[in-house]
Amino acid sequence: MRNKFVIRLMSLIPCILLGLVSYQWFTDPATTALGFGIDYEAMSNHGKNSLFRDFTAFFLGTAIMSFLSFITKQYQWILSAGIIYLVAAIFNVLTSINYETDIAVASLISEIIFTFMAFTAAFIYKKNNL
Repeated sequence: MRNKFVIRLMSLIPCILLGLVSYQWFTDPATTALGFGIDYEAMSNHGKNSLFRDFTAFFLGTAIMSFLSFITKQYQWILSAGIIYLVAAIFNVLTSINYETDIAVASLISEIIFTFMAFTAAFIYKKNNL
């Protein structure tokens, strides 16, 4: 029983971390954007709205999926969050190749870690019928 709970924590850890990032976007988007290398203050109001809305939805949505996986014990939720991070990682690299931008290395590392954690948790959930 204890091992199953420890395994389920693999979906709670991303939930907490991603939830904290979405909270930062909600409470202080200018400082949070700066941490992502984005000059929030130089953006138009429409750009600020888009950035705030999309980043908050990205992080809060994946945090909710991770939480739902922890609560319901269903691997599909954490797998879905992992797919989102995998796609983000792929487009991080593709944007660099196609538009000659710098790869956001810190973001790419985070995306790979979250993808790995999510896929590992999903595999363990499914394998052990948690």
